[in-house]
Amino acid sequence: MKAFIAVILNMGIVRKPTIPEYWNRRDKTQATPWFRQMFSRNRFQLILKFFHVVDNLKIPGRQSQLYKPDLKFKPLLDFANRMFQHYYTPSRNLSIDETLVATRGKTSMLQYIPTKRAKFGVKFWVLADSLNGYVQKMTCYLGKRFEPAIVGLQGTRVVLDLLSNCNLLNKGYHVVVDGFFCSIGLAKRLLQVGTYVTGTLRANRPMPITIKNARLDSGETIYMRQGEILITAYRPANRARAKPVRLLSTAIAARDIHDRCPAIVHTYNHYMGGVDGADMLLSFYNGQRKTIKVWKKMAFNIIQRMALNSYVLYSQNTQENPMSRLRYMQAVVSGLSEEHLRERNQPPVVVRRERHRHQELRLVAGGREKDCAVCSNRRMARRRSRKECSVCLRGCHRVCWQNHVLSCKRHEE
Repeated sequence: MKAFIAVILNMGIVRKPTIPEYWNRRDKTQATPWFRQMFSRNRFQLILKFFHVVDNLKIPGRQSQLYKPDLKFKPLLDFANRMFQHYYTPSRNLSIDETLVATRGKTSMLQYIPTKRAKFGVKFWVLADSLNGYVQKMTCYLGKRFEPAIVGLQGTRVVLDLLSNCNLLNKGYHVVVDGFFCSIGLAKRLLQVGTYVTGTLRANRPMPITIKNARLDSGETIYMRQGEILITAYRPANRARAKPVRLLSTAIAARDIHDRCPAIVHTYNHYMGGVDGADMLLSFYNGQRKTIKVWKKMAFNIIQRMALNSYVLYSQNTQENPMSRLRYMQAVVSGLSEEHLRERNQPPVVVRRERHRHQELRLVAGGREKDCAVCSNRRMARRRSRKECSVCLRGCHRVCWQNHVLSCKRHEE
């Protein structure tokens, strides 16, 4: 299985249009002998076909009330989340955003997000470190059928669930979110649990009328504060058609920095890209392909996330001359495949069977005939012989003698 995962990861580095092309021998310019050394093409495709994370007999059926569409990859996702939180303590600034694993397969989890490049796929809520893109936790959105709307905004519930599951509340963390998650209600809820937030506000969210209907000149800013909640409206300078942006923060002071840009805008731009940066790094060596099984694509995406997080940990703990991401992935592939290649390169063990000294083909006593032990089948075609084996006393033709010697039970004993 480690060798199989090594092949999957290496396919993200060495990209080819189809899987059989990795075993192409007809064109020398396209030869990649490492893949042939790992598996034959048929063996790899069989492992890929029967690859499973859970036993299908142990999960509820589609008609059951306990059924959920993520059951086939949820154990792997839960394991990854536990490892993500065990090996890394995030910095103070976090970002929460949605990511889309591209697919057009048939699943109730399928979402359409026109602002994403893929537009169709399975959506994950992601909590990541804003400084290095380390993913702290991922949760899969199952759709309205399995996660119906409840009282309050969905974004508020997602933020609170991610932070509470990672045990990051009441520790002074600063969370940066976009307009889907941010609201005054979220800011009040997070202040109650000792957490700060910064994010953009959508025009349809509750806010003071002065901020909502602000008509600003280029480079102009309006601030309003209630307790620890600061709301601002800002129109970027040197942009004739730029619309005012509205932001909320419970951690940033009302002040301007260079070019009359509010500090809250600078903080949002600096710390919001944690999840998007992780998605960008993931896309560089991601070898995912079209597949009918949507859960299988999710499982391989989680494995790619684990490899990316491991590189972030390596970079954080290596002071001098750390490897590039490419060299690191190549080293991971080599480490996973080393044991398998060593076993395959060992000479095969040949079991030599010594022929019985007194085993021979002789005539049946009394001129009788016996069914041939090799080629006779009473259901299909019955073939009889006047000769028999001297060890097992079963009938055998002379042309079948060599095969009979190899299969003679008494001779093997």
